[in-house]
Amino acid sequence: MKWFAIPFLVYLAWGLMFTFYQLPGSSPLLPPSSSFPLGTYINGQNMINVNARAVVDTLLFGFLVSAVEVGLGVSYGILAGSSCGSLRSLLMRIADGFTSLPRVPLLMAVIIFFAVPEVTFVKANFFLTAIAVGLTGWSVISRQVSEAVCKGNPLSRIEEISLMQRLKASTEIGKSLARRYLLPSVIDGIAVYTALGVIAGVGDPNFPTLTTLLNSSRLFEYWWLFLPPAGFRAILLVLVFLLSDYVVK
Repeated sequence: MKWFAIPFLVYLAWGLMFTFYQLPGSSPLLPPSSSFPLGTYINGQNMINVNARAVVDTLLFGFLVSAVEVGLGVSYGILAGSSCGSLRSLLMRIADGFTSLPRVPLLMAVIIFFAVPEVTFVKANFFLTAIAVGLTGWSVISRQVSEAVCKGNPLSRIEEISLMQRLKASTEIGKSLARRYLLPSVIDGIAVYTALGVIAGVGDPNFPTLTTLLNSSRLFEYWWLFLPPAGFRAILLVLVFLLSDYVVK
């Protein structure tokens, strides 16, 4: 395990610990002090707990998106790559059609079907939003996987061999590619959710992510409501990027 995997695990352990172990709270919106190093939230909850929970929920959202994106993208890519020919061209045109759609506006249009507009934000189910984000991000992965399978599987261009046999022969290539795209898709999910939150105020108060905290802080002028979440988000993305580089290698 590389050295930068240790900070990620420590960071995750900190988030999990203070998600379940609640520190004492106090009056709402207290500034940072010796008793409350990160201050208190609008409900009086200790901001250490609030940020820790947000880190865990942010990662959870990213992994949910990754499961959908990588699962669909790799499966579709293997199918297309194993059909090296006119069928692959047709399947890739379909995938390219999804890629060409403006992703954030499309997601905003889809989310409105299960979201509830509130005064200052759009309340959208955490899990349904993650699925929607994943369903709009698989096509890029599928093209790259199809090219790798078509070039890497010697059976893919032999028409005499059945499609099922070619698919089975492509499974190992698909597994290695799935590992490659797992963490980048986590980052993609977090980034898209941030865009949805910033542009349309999309969020789920039952699963407050770091983006949710940043959106909520816009209603107040207290720096401890937005600077720590922004810093925790930056640290999270950097650690996931470093871990992704290690996994790809």
